[in-house]
Amino acid sequence: MTISLTKIEFSFSVHSTEDFDKNMEAIANLIPEELIEQTEITVEELEGGYNNSIQYVVINFNKTKDMSKILENIASKLSQEQKDYLNNEFEKRFHSDGKTFFLRIDKEEIFKNRLVIASSENVIKIAIKMKAYVKDVNYVEFLVNKGIL
Repeated sequence: MTISLTKIEFSFSVHSTEDFDKNMEAIANLIPEELIEQTEITVEELEGGYNNSIQYVVINFNKTKDMSKILENIASKLSQEQKDYLNNEFEKRFHSDGKTFFLRIDKEEIFKNRLVIASSENVIKIAIKMKAYVKDVNYVEFLVNKGIL
């Protein structure tokens, strides 16, 4: 194959008014159950407006088998309408220098185990980083084959 996955990163903020554990339960709706226990989570403590604490959570995956399972899980929860929307927005969501495709998932909806593409601030950001072994490749086709578009 001329394209491969190199990293999938989830990132989101947990504000002082939110329950950290509840947020972690919600993210578990995006990560297959068998990967949850081995998931390494980085939490950075930040300070928001009015000195409120914010926890910035980053979760990275870089094993091919794990990334494939994650994409399968995400693809299974995306409606065809959402896939079409992402396909139409590919140019806006793809960073060609970094070969990365970006998704923003509504955090409130994932609490209900519903995956909804969003553009608001209260989201889980997903970055799908790829690598190409030849110059002219079709990233859209690759993501269509993975079920994301």
